[in-house]
Amino acid sequence: MRTPPTPATGRTSRTPRSPLLLAGLLAGAGVPPANVQMAVDWRKRPAPLRNAAYARVPMQASLILWARSVARSTEAAV
Repeated sequence: MRTPPTPATGRTSRTPRSPLLLAGLLAGAGVPPANVQMAVDWRKRPAPLRNAAYARVPMQASLILWARSVARSTEAAV
């Protein structure tokens, strides 16, 4: 259930914007390097596991772009 917008800001979220931005920044800065490290570490694993680790790396770009578009559409709706 959505919370009603607050009269002062018109936003539906009660969470201030700066913690949300910080969480997004940390996720964007931390997850892609971790997936690259995982792919490097799993070079000698069996082929299916190795391929899965390698497939995670290029998927990060699409996930980051998707998250950015969702954030922008949320800002536009507020």
